[in-house]
Amino acid sequence: MATDMGMTNKQFQGFIRLALELINKALIKSPDNEDLQKLKDIFQSMLEDGN
Repeated sequence: MATDMGMTNKQFQGFIRLALELINKALIKSPDNEDLQKLKDIFQSMLEDGN
């Protein structure tokens, strides 16, 4: 997937980690937001699939 976007695997994982950090900060402010939680789960699985 990362190569399809013109990114190395390391760059892609860095992007996912950055996005997860921002999602986690948003979840602290809105812990009951189900959409944010689903997004976090998707991004987390993308990161795990990349390893």
